[in-house]
Order: sequence, then structure tokens, then C-alpha cells
Amino acid sequence: MFPIINLGPLSIPTPAFLLILGYIAGSYLLEKKSSLFSMASEIIDRALWIGTISALIGARLSYIAGAPSAFRGNILSILSLNPALLDPVGGLLIGGAAVFLVISKQKTDYWLFLDSITFFLGAMLPAFFLSRFSAGNGFGIPTDLPWGVFLWGVERHPVQIYLTIAALILLIIIIATAPIKELPPGSTFLIFIAATFSYLVFLTAYQEPSNILISGFRSGQIILWLLLLFALILLNFRFKTSITKVDHEIEK
Repeated sequence: MFPIINLGPLSIPTPAFLLILGYIAGSYLLEKKSSLFSMASEIIDRALWIGTISALIGARLSYIAGAPSAFRGNILSILSLNPALLDPVGGLLIGGAAVFLVISKQKTDYWLFLDSITFFLGAMLPAFFLSRFSAGNGFGIPTDLPWGVFLWGVERHPVQIYLTIAALILLIIIIATAPIKELPPGSTFLIFIAATFSYLVFLTAYQEPSNILISGFRSGQIILWLLLLFALILLNFRFKTSITKVDHEIEK
């Protein structure tokens, strides 16, 4: 849609620019809100930087491993800033593993850490969806609605705009309500994740399907349903653990 921002002699890739803005906004919120969960901002910053760098390197290496022909004849393109040359799944796995190692070394409570980075994730998601919109990725199915966007020869649902709006609404709610003192550690993060998977399940139904299973079920939505179920199970587990802990303290 809008892949390049032209500023005089400079041509800036719009998707990368939007992701950088999201990262800056997320880092700002993280610094302001981390104290709400009794987390030292230094620990979070260290884990965030290490995780981000590891995720970027891992995403590029994972993409290279999966599509080595994309770099054949132009080895310097390995250093390209194009986010399309990143494998998000590989990046998340490697970045997550790096963050886990940092937090383990610092002996930090995992649930409190996840709660504290919810604000960062909440700011990154709208930027991510907008970056995909600017690149024309994840486009919607054809529509006759007046707000459709013309792409690939037809008016389509601006799915990434729908997702951006949903992500911004969720971010505002999280900023306004977190932390809820009556809830156990980890609840803010798990509620955020469950809400994110919920609107993804609903809104991606308007996305042009890339993978369809038997009887018309989309494989992506099936995965989202499973992830939503897993998040709800974890949230229920946190509630039960908290109640059991309170009961033991009362008995003492």
C-alpha cells in the first residue's frame, strides 16, 4: 500500500519505520509502568534489548534456512532492513529463549516480568499491524463496503486497520486498568494475550485465506483458537493457585 516514505533524498521503508515507532512507544510505556509490578526497569531493559536483538538475528537466520535461494547472488541482502525477509516464528522462539535465560539469571519472577512487558507488547501490536498494511500484506477478502481499499484489482476489507483499531482499544484498556490488585501475578499478561487472540480469531475471518483445511476451516484460525484456549487454561490455573495460596495462609 505505502511501502516507502520519501523524505527529500531519503527513501525510508514504511514497515520498518512503523515498527521502530512502535518499539519506541513500547519502551516508553515500559519504563513508566514497570514499577507498578515492582520490577526494576534495568532488568526489563536488559532482557528487552537482548531479546529484541536475538529475535531479529534469529528471524533472519530462520528465513535464510527456509529460503536460501532468496539471497543467492546477492549475499549483502542478508543485512537488508526489509521485514519481509524475517521469519516471525523463528524470531519469537529464539528471542523468547534469550529473554528466558536473562530472567532466569536475574532470578526474577516470571509472571511479574510478563505482566510488566504487557505494555510494550500492547504498543508493538498496532505498529505491527500498520506495518503489514503499509506493505500490502494480510489483505482482506473482497467487499462492497464504502471503507474498502483497492488492492490486487478489487476493493477489499482493510483487515490490518481493523486489527490496529482493536489493538489500540485493548492497549488503552490495559493502561487504564492494570494492574488489578485482586488478581494474581501473570493475570494482566494472560488477559491481554487472551483478548488479543479473541479479536484475531474474529477479525482474521475477513482476511484472504492462505491455508484452508477440510470443510473450509482455516488452519490459522484453528491455531488461534488453540492458543486462546491455552491462555484461558493458564489464567484459570493462576486463579486456582492464588486461591489455594490464600487458603493456606488463612489456615496458618
